[in-house]
Amino acid sequence: MYKKLIIMTLLMLATASFWAQSKPRVMSFDNPGNRRILKNADGNYYYFRSLPEKSMRLNVGGIDKIELRSFGIEAIRKPQVVVIIDKKRNTFDLTLKSRLNGYYIYEPVSVSIPEGTQSIEVLCYDRGIYFRAFYAVAPNPKTPKTKVPNLAIAEHGGIMSMTHNSASSDYYTFTPSQPLKFILNNKCDAIIYLRVRLLNRSVPVFELYQDGNLIDTIEFSLKRTTKYKVHGINHLSVGKKVELPKNTSNSTFELRAQSDHLFLARPVLLKAK
Repeated sequence: MYKKLIIMTLLMLATASFWAQSKPRVMSFDNPGNRRILKNADGNYYYFRSLPEKSMRLNVGGIDKIELRSFGIEAIRKPQVVVIIDKKRNTFDLTLKSRLNGYYIYEPVSVSIPEGTQSIEVLCYDRGIYFRAFYAVAPNPKTPKTKVPNLAIAEHGGIMSMTHNSASSDYYTFTPSQPLKFILNNKCDAIIYLRVRLLNRSVPVFELYQDGNLIDTIEFSLKRTTKYKVHGINHLSVGKKVELPKNTSNSTFELRAQSDHLFLARPVLLKAK
């Protein structure tokens, strides 16, 4: 008995939670009889009762649960409502919740609707009780939007730190065997700052691709810098700035070394104008 009471309590709490989190919408009876207005803190609403010895019909196609709210205009010893589903009668006792302006307000009755049911009937033999029906629309959970980064590095050959006047910046490396690939999202634009490790008199060359298409072949001069330093590199070239094409949506850029050099690149996003 105690276990049964716990289960019933949990079911009641679950139902209450369901209706509290959902958005109840009013349902219209197909064949209502008389109506009476109920005025309370939520507003003024019409409740309905059937014609004598008749039932009221509800269209429940696609609905799995409804709620019947009711009030009486007089005290009734054992108020009940009958819900007829597929010719099967289900009787629910109405429990007094409160008194309001001489009316008897009953606790809502929750009715589960079997799958595939198109209509049900609501029948009450007590002529002094009026009903209003609702169905619950579960709130659509908002899927958190995953923020796509404006700049995403997809491939590189390693990261090296470049120093200048005690300040340092990280550069991504690429070689003939390992390209540098990055993605610009959200219509963002960018430029690339580049330097290269000079080995001999051969000219450093790399190719720039956008979405798999070659858009430029770029050569470096053999001029060296003494102001910028990278640990492990003795001869570092002067810098080069490459402006990327306008990004109308999302673009994938790839830098491929065509000469046997170690290139260092730092993509930098441009501020939106």
